Amino acid sequence: MENTGKFDIKKLPRLEIIKPIDQMLKIFVVIFGLVLPLGFLMRISRDNGLEPLNALMMGAAWVILLAAIYYGVKRYYVLDRTRKQLFRATRIFGTVSESYVCAFSDIGCVAIDSHERMTKNGGGTGQFWYESCFVLKNKKIIKLHRTFEDSYDEIQDAEQYAEYLGCNLHGPKPGLEMKVISDGKGSVSVEFVR
Repeated sequence: MENTGKFDIKKLPRLEIIKPIDQMLKIFVVIFGLVLPLGFLMRISRDNGLEPLNALMMGAAWVILLAAIYYGVKRYYVLDRTRKQLFRATRIFGTVSESYVCAFSDIGCVAIDSHERMTKNGGGTGQFWYESCFVLKNKKIIKLHRTFEDSYDEIQDAEQYAEYLGCNLHGPKPGLEMKVISDGKGSVSVEFVR
């Protein structure tokens, strides 16, 4: 059957908010999870007389353990339209457990915050992190995920969340600080200030 109508995201019973690891974090994981431990093992093998084959086997075991943790353990959010609630899901090697976070009616809006990357001496780089957030009516902010990539993907994802929830979206304003404003009647909004 052909369906030429626009896809309605609100027809989905659940929307899982899973963001793949971004490029900067991948580099961090490779350096601190693989390169440094393997270098440490090689140095121990040289200094303490550990055979290179044993050091290599220990390094391989470390890599396998890291891969099992990376691929076997995931934490993500789930928007459940049937129950009208937001859950935090944890999947550990196929077993999923969910914990209640809030009801849809508690979410005031969806916002994208941005933070400039800083250099070691405290100066700005001109590059920004983009972070999707749910802003609750009690002014609490639930940070969903962060990306160092182009803001376009983050905006598209946040638009889907806002459409699914039926609430407003406040896009990023790089260089400005996000401030939550309450009108005192139970609704919230986001303002970006210097």
